[in-house]
Amino acid sequence: MKDLIKGFGGQMKEAVSIGESASFSAPEHEIHNVLLIGLGGSAFGGEIIRNYAASQCTVPFGIVRDYKVPGYVSEHTLLIVSSYSGNTEETLSMLASAMPHNPKVVCVSSGGQILEMARKNGYDHIELPGGYPPRTAAGYSIIQQLFILKNFGLIGAFEQDLAEAISLVEHFDDHDDAHLIAEQMFNKIPVLYSSPDFESVSIRWRQQIQENAKHIAFHHVMPEMNHNELVGWKNPAGLLEDSVVVVLRSDLDNERTAIRMDICRDIFSEYADAVVEVNASGKSHLGQLFYFLHLGDWVSYYLAELNEEDPMPVKVIDLLKGELAKHA
Repeated sequence: MKDLIKGFGGQMKEAVSIGESASFSAPEHEIHNVLLIGLGGSAFGGEIIRNYAASQCTVPFGIVRDYKVPGYVSEHTLLIVSSYSGNTEETLSMLASAMPHNPKVVCVSSGGQILEMARKNGYDHIELPGGYPPRTAAGYSIIQQLFILKNFGLIGAFEQDLAEAISLVEHFDDHDDAHLIAEQMFNKIPVLYSSPDFESVSIRWRQQIQENAKHIAFHHVMPEMNHNELVGWKNPAGLLEDSVVVVLRSDLDNERTAIRMDICRDIFSEYADAVVEVNASGKSHLGQLFYFLHLGDWVSYYLAELNEEDPMPVKVIDLLKGELAKHA
């Protein structure tokens, strides 16, 4: 896992080459919405893109993690099918449920049944390098989606922002901070907060902490949590004392949201063991998203070391899949 995290910048560069070489057929109908279907690490890339493209994507962008697609899917939908393995049960089911509605389909996968279906049905597809745990292949997934959206005229140029993001990852040197954050999480329950523009990386931190460190974690966003979850910061007092709050902050956050974070910091401090504020590096939104992503991956790795856990296997997920197979 350490080598995979360390090599993430190289993966991003390879992903750019793959995206630049990708070709797409013209849609038969005007695109009115984009829907990404996928689960786990394969769906996460869509969260980054939804955050980054929110201010410029000319149509709604949705993500579904289920067995069926929503009723609005039509011939005017750009359907991005994201499954690193190509064999994700739920994603295959969603694709099958979408096919009668004749959306414009683009598949992103390293192989499996997804690529077989793409070739059989003449869908556009991008084949990724295989052999990675899906959660470590996020760079491939995220960057392909940028190229897909740009190709269909839904976002503008992103190359400069992406170049900054690659540089931030390749020159990452905040290991002391990552160690310190992991140490503060050790034997505690991490509760992660961010603004909506950075919710994708809160999700990433939560998922990586859970999968790599085998450590429960939770996340929410401000200002939404100010209207509900904030009231819960009182009981059960004993559990709250064993929590550590991590607030991911950016100079791009809405000014009012930043004030809310300042006020909530004092509230959390009354109940949590610690409140840790983490500030983004980088100038562009995409650069900051990738900085947070990479920092969080290192935090999860160092927390796995503290927990004396191997970050690679996910045995309980393998167990679940084995039990599900008995009910096929």
